[in-house]
Amino acid sequence: MLAATAVCTGVTSVLGCADGNTQEKTKDATNHANQDGGQDAPRNESEKAPETSAGAIERLSKGNARFVSGKLRHPHSATEWRKRLVGGQAPFATIVGCSDSRVPPELLFDQGFGDLFVIRVAGNVIDTDVVGSIEYGVDHLNTKLVVVMGHEGCGAVTAALQADADLEKEPNEIRSLVSKIKPATKDVDRELPFEKQLNISVAENVRNSVKQLKAVADLALAEKESRTEIIGCVYEIKTGHVRMLDV
Repeated sequence: MLAATAVCTGVTSVLGCADGNTQEKTKDATNHANQDGGQDAPRNESEKAPETSAGAIERLSKGNARFVSGKLRHPHSATEWRKRLVGGQAPFATIVGCSDSRVPPELLFDQGFGDLFVIRVAGNVIDTDVVGSIEYGVDHLNTKLVVVMGHEGCGAVTAALQADADLEKEPNEIRSLVSKIKPATKDVDRELPFEKQLNISVAENVRNSVKQLKAVADLALAEKESRTEIIGCVYEIKTGHVRMLDV
């Protein structure tokens, strides 16, 4: 489970667009829904959208705790709330995750429509299009947190652990994707049980992705100015916990 106080770095087609005024209106709608209670209220207490990365981490941590305990609230899913989002979006976090059908971020963190700006690609790899999407989330949607989330049992990382000869029959595009993950596997002790090798590689792949993002000038500036923070975590399929990684 994400520790709300454990921060691993310093405090620190056309995409749906919303200008500053639209974002403020959406945030106001969020706060109004929180105060109203009832089906549209995402939480028992009245609370504003997170204004800092620490607040965003805490929000995700609490949501994951509900997911693990089975006490889900399924916030921001009712018809009235969805109507309020017609004019734009104001998510509080950007999530870069794997395409695996077992790891939908909105469910793992018990969030709803308009809460998270989600980018999913096999192996949560970073390329130009992914970076551009993240920059949109940070620069135009003002997301306070960027989370790279890997997961146990990742098929893309499993493929990266295989010998190159085993991938020869795969399409060029799949081999290209796997090649981006290969660096995470190079120092793994191949004498370890395979599950252990995989878990180590999954975590290292997340760390590599976080480092890549921190090296992007625009995102580095956003972190320096405390407009966002880039962190990494791993979803444990067996337990449901999302654990923070040191980077």
